[in-house]
Amino acid sequence: MPDKNLHLALSNTQISDLLNALEDHHKYFLDQADHATLGFGLDAAYWSTRAQEVNEVRQLILQSVKT
Repeated sequence: MPDKNLHLALSNTQISDLLNALEDHHKYFLDQADHATLGFGLDAAYWSTRAQEVNEVRQLILQSVKT
């Protein structure tokens, strides 16, 4: 899937909410990776990759709000 550019105008509260939601999502994926090591659901590598992708999005947002 090709990359898409999003042009958003968010308040500080909305940015904070978005970052918190992404952090929660990241933690959820890490938890799923832990559960996968016990033989549940998809394999741990899948969940770890998803967690990294979410963290990358979070980092992009943090970088853009610092400028």
